[in-house]
Amino acid sequence: MIKTLRLIYLLLLFCIGMCITSCSSDEKITKAGASDELVASAKSYLNGEIVLSTQATMNGVNKTLLETGCPTKFKFEWSNTDTQTFTVALLNFTVGKMGMIINFKCDVKTMQLNTWEKDEYKGDSWIKFYGENGSCWGVDTTDGTASTAQGSSVKGYYNVATHEINFIVDYNMMNVRSECFLQTIDKSRLDNYEAEKAQYEKDLAAYKKEHGL
Repeated sequence: MIKTLRLIYLLLLFCIGMCITSCSSDEKITKAGASDELVASAKSYLNGEIVLSTQATMNGVNKTLLETGCPTKFKFEWSNTDTQTFTVALLNFTVGKMGMIINFKCDVKTMQLNTWEKDEYKGDSWIKFYGENGSCWGVDTTDGTASTAQGSSVKGYYNVATHEINFIVDYNMMNVRSECFLQTIDKSRLDNYEAEKAQYEKDLAAYKKEHGL
């Protein structure tokens, strides 16, 4: 009986040790930069102004209302000093009767995917990007002042081969997030941005009327 208990105890210790080793290994992978080849491919396409469909959520509720989301213009700008870093910016964003203009930007670093992320994002062409404590401001000010959005973050994934992307901007403010669900980047949307935005406003008004909002 005692030998059996000792064996069970040793097996538990072994399992715990393996789990800790695995987590530690994954943590090192997560902190490691993406391969130079993948980053170079990302730079060649994931840059400049790009229109993506997003859902603005508050406490998990979709405030854009439409499942297709809202056309949103982002700007991706790579650092001239750090090859693994780029800036994600949401500039002059407003929609409907929002009553205010939002500007937000955050520096993010490219990383390798860990074991669990590789199970979700299949293939060798994915890079992860993550950054914290971005800057936010309202209507453009004369002195260009921006305040640090402490606790805010950007976390996402990009496939350099298929140009699929998804990421979440967490403003750490009233549980508000901008969620760019998984989609393929279409750079031609930039030319049609105003028309897309106008159509969204039209569809939004129809949705509100239909649902008595």
